[in-house]
Amino acid sequence: MVESLYRAHGADHAAMQANKLLSLVFVFDGRSVLLGLKKRGFGQGKYNGFGGKLEAGEVMRACAARELREEAGLSVPAAALVRRGVLNFHMLADSGMKGADGTIASRLEVHVYSCSLGDAEGEVAESEEMAPRWWGCDQVPIGQMWADDAHWLPHVLAGGDVIGDFTFADQATLVSHSLDKLPPGAMQLDEHRTRRLRVDHLVYGVPGSLDEACAAFEAATGVAPTKGGVHKGLGTHNAIVALGGAEDGSCGASCGYLELLALDPAQQPRPERVWMAMESVAARGEPRLVTWAHTPARGLEACAAAAAAAGYQPGDVQSFSRQTPDGRTLQWQLAYRHYTEAMLPSDGLVPFLIEWAPSCAAFTPAASAPRGIELLSLRAESAAPLEASASLAALGIEASDLLAQPAGAAPCSSRLVARLRTPKGVVEL
Repeated sequence: MVESLYRAHGADHAAMQANKLLSLVFVFDGRSVLLGLKKRGFGQGKYNGFGGKLEAGEVMRACAARELREEAGLSVPAAALVRRGVLNFHMLADSGMKGADGTIASRLEVHVYSCSLGDAEGEVAESEEMAPRWWGCDQVPIGQMWADDAHWLPHVLAGGDVIGDFTFADQATLVSHSLDKLPPGAMQLDEHRTRRLRVDHLVYGVPGSLDEACAAFEAATGVAPTKGGVHKGLGTHNAIVALGGAEDGSCGASCGYLELLALDPAQQPRPERVWMAMESVAARGEPRLVTWAHTPARGLEACAAAAAAAGYQPGDVQSFSRQTPDGRTLQWQLAYRHYTEAMLPSDGLVPFLIEWAPSCAAFTPAASAPRGIELLSLRAESAAPLEASASLAALGIEASDLLAQPAGAAPCSSRLVARLRTPKGVVEL
């Protein structure tokens, strides 16, 4: 079964609704941390960091900086905020956060940041929302905080990062949780690497039925892919889900999308040609990340020309178009030579190039795919790291942003690994 090849951990629950995105900021001054006593509303009477709801048009760091200024009087540049974690909260019954329209959000997604007092301007000041107070990092009032804080906050105060999932029966009763404790700087480093990779989409090859693969993916992640389209003349069809990033979380698509790719029965047994090494995926009977697509910052044609001049042939630039179900024309360009397994550049670790027409930005696959997943990281191990590094460099990609093994340490085979944050916890593909 395809499902058995997915690895996931976290709460075993179905996705209930779109997450409400919030920020949370901790200000440090040496071994002291600034906390605020909530004076009204959700969490009243509890100490916490400073933060609140993401507003329309904001990215997460801008939200965090704004909330810190409004609640504690400190102005910090968004770039000075260090990513420290993501916490998912599932609030049962009517214990969630009430919105201005009276609706209750039962799924809260909290993006955690920290900063130094030295990066801030202004004076700490009480606001209508919060009464700030400095605490020693080893003396925080855990008994006057949310019940989940005892599980993850000490690790953050000690310098580490966290990814957590917590279920509350009511605002006082924590009934279950899972927690990944990460080393210091892990979240920030993964964010920077992933942003620089400029991922348009990941290609996840699945054997057998696309419908079965979609059902397995939904069972593992809590997000159901939607059917994408048919690649006529290339022997495949696909389904897609959007991939958010650090600045838009599970509700966004800043890291493109994940493509579940399968052989199309309607084009068998003799398609004109099969791409993305799908014949080998089908023959092995195991799903795997086959390769990925990169959007060059300098433009596709310029990138392809520079790569060729550097000795790497990314493939000819080709133009494509298709009609969307609502009758709009989607246009894009590709440069690829990713056909059989033997032809995948560096076993698929080196991406193909893609560029969508600017006029189609509102209805690209990423813009229209189901949301609910964040790409935490994309890493690779290479059987030939020097060759892979040279090819990546020719495309303008820093090899260390993708390749995980230390210099000189090569595995027997190559592989891509994507870590996804999903409604059911962290999943690796």
